[in-house]
Amino acid sequence: MPTSIRISFDRPEASYFAGETITGRVHLHLDTPKNVRAVKIDFQGGARVRWTEHHSTGTGKNRRTSTRTYYASETYFSSRGFLVGNDVGEITLTPGDYVYPFQCELPNALPSSFEGAHGHVRYTVKAVVDRPWKFDHSARAAFTVVSPLDLNMYPQAKEPIICEQSKYFCCLWCRSGPLTLSVRVPNGGYVPGQDIPLQIQVDNASTTEVYGVRGALNQIVRFHATTRSKATTQRVMDLVFSSKVEGHSSKVYLQQLRVPPLPPSFLTFCRIIDVDYQLTVSALVGGAHINLTIQAPILIGTFPLVVSKPLNLNLPGPSDPRGGAEPPPYPGGPLPSAPPPPGLPSPDLPPPSYEECLFKGNSIMDTEDGDNQYTMGHQAFTPRYPVWNLIGWNVPHSAEDVKNEN
Repeated sequence: MPTSIRISFDRPEASYFAGETITGRVHLHLDTPKNVRAVKIDFQGGARVRWTEHHSTGTGKNRRTSTRTYYASETYFSSRGFLVGNDVGEITLTPGDYVYPFQCELPNALPSSFEGAHGHVRYTVKAVVDRPWKFDHSARAAFTVVSPLDLNMYPQAKEPIICEQSKYFCCLWCRSGPLTLSVRVPNGGYVPGQDIPLQIQVDNASTTEVYGVRGALNQIVRFHATTRSKATTQRVMDLVFSSKVEGHSSKVYLQQLRVPPLPPSFLTFCRIIDVDYQLTVSALVGGAHINLTIQAPILIGTFPLVVSKPLNLNLPGPSDPRGGAEPPPYPGGPLPSAPPPPGLPSPDLPPPSYEECLFKGNSIMDTEDGDNQYTMGHQAFTPRYPVWNLIGWNVPHSAEDVKNEN
């Protein structure tokens, strides 16, 4: 077996809350004796955004097209340690198998892991066998960091969403009655694993037929470079009702949307990537008429809204969730010395599972940090987020609950 090196974490899902201590092992197999300066381990956390755009100037024969790259980065922490040696002098490692334990305490103020089309928030461990005058052996592994977003700390998460829009259709010299679309959701915030119960009502007092209702829960990501920003929209879940609403009639649609594993809203503590979620519902009308559409923000958290026993985790307040010049203030004083570990944020809550994000990740190879085709473990990485099973808790769990509350 040739020389190999790999990294494993003591926690199988490799998901950690900010402020926790990461523990794991570096596994090294040597097939021949190796002279080394050191076996090093590096911990890094940071964010990067990068994209290119084409810009044209002039007209006709003088028209020129150039490509511009927009880039920004942030570093949240960086730490290096030595597992063997200290970069001074050389030592010889004999053939065999070696296991080196490691640990690293994460800072408290970290944004959640995120992998997107034009940027990421990423946390990695890199182990390097530093060999004098020869190629180094190295391996890189990524882990998930979850920045707590307790829905109980955000008033907008507790309030119901009640939206209504109307429009009139003109036909020659007359104007028909209004088409009214309303959307009701019991709360403004949810966590992965929870159902979003929807009540959609179409009151069609016009003569124009509504041939269906369409909608989606969308993830909207904004990437910020030094001089420019770029936004992307991805559909998380689709909402489709094909039944018609004839003129001078009404219909109520009930639907539940199960929230899949997703990063929390805002990406608190990250200033170059924003994440938001939006519910969009449209009543579809034919001919030359424009569809009637409602859009409403949905807050996605990491700890659920519990009406009966709200959590008290001393988390960021809602006044400035994105940060800004400084991280958002923590109510009641400084950051907590040790945030709640994965599992039970409250002794009354069942522990969440940790599942891969709905949107797949990217390769974690970092050429700026010396990675190449010989670096082991640089395959695509998808973060894992807490997913909750909240059946039986004091929150609405079905669209019928919404209907009954109204």
